[in-house]
Amino acid sequence: MRRPNWLKRKTLNTVIKTLIILGLAYSLYWRVSKEENLGEMLLVIKDFWVFPNLFYLIGAGILTAAMWWAESFRWLILVRRIVKPQAATLRRSFKAMISGQTLGMFIPYRIGKIGGRIIVYETPKKLELLVVNYFDSEAIKLPSDILGLLGAIYIVAQYSEMSRIWIALTTVLFMALIILRLHLFFNIKIALNWLSRFKIRKGILRKARFLTQYTNSELMTVLLVTGCRVLLNFCQYYLLLRFFHIDVPIIEAFVLIAGIYFFISNFPVPAIAGLFARIQLALYIWGHYTDNIISISSIPLILWILNALLSALVGAYYLMNTNIVRNIQLQNSLKS
Repeated sequence: MRRPNWLKRKTLNTVIKTLIILGLAYSLYWRVSKEENLGEMLLVIKDFWVFPNLFYLIGAGILTAAMWWAESFRWLILVRRIVKPQAATLRRSFKAMISGQTLGMFIPYRIGKIGGRIIVYETPKKLELLVVNYFDSEAIKLPSDILGLLGAIYIVAQYSEMSRIWIALTTVLFMALIILRLHLFFNIKIALNWLSRFKIRKGILRKARFLTQYTNSELMTVLLVTGCRVLLNFCQYYLLLRFFHIDVPIIEAFVLIAGIYFFISNFPVPAIAGLFARIQLALYIWGHYTDNIISISSIPLILWILNALLSALVGAYYLMNTNIVRNIQLQNSLKS
């Protein structure tokens, strides 16, 4: 006897959600089991867990909520041309953003984040949602790279033995790439026309051409909102420096923080593995200002808890209450 479709869908939903929970649990277990100094970090955090010093940590937590809003608002601007009006809400955008954080914890190279953002929408326009991630990813990378390039140059000049000539050449190369990316961001038609020369399915390119509908005003808003989000992230890092009494002049601190994020963001790794890279780079940079290694290592840990772990747990809750199978059906299975 054949099972009804609703029962098959329910079973598949259960399997997918179980895999998500297992993947998230394993990534967290792997993270904790690899941290040899976790106990010492918790003790150090406890030592600084007193008022008025605790206000710095509270401020960092408040900035997490502000960054969630910025992420959701940016995604809302991009998807409101794709999904139905009733789905183009800040609440749904928040759900999409936070669900992407969950899958991104154990599925690397933005694949998880993109997938999580797509599956929360009941729409046949999955390909459009996939393609618009070009604007989303560039909106994240461009402000970070523009602000971070200065910090990266400062770090390399101060703490490496690279010759000034190579620093200058590398700087010019990165500046040229950033300018090119900015030009293509606001003139996506040029890139699409160039891609049409290659053997790419015309259907995909046709879908991608909807990107030309975005106005420069919309794209500039996306960049500005993301730029504010990047600055909030820098402020969050600085507050944690203050929380651990690591005294660095504020301008110098922001330059170094920008450089740290520049190096990390240009090496695409899963969120879990990226934490180790952040800790090692933080030890290298802030070790010039303090010999408290445990405090330095605790900063990326707290940032990971606030910006990755907390987001992933909230996203897992939303995904558990989402009909994932229905939302990932093929276009010909849904009505526009």
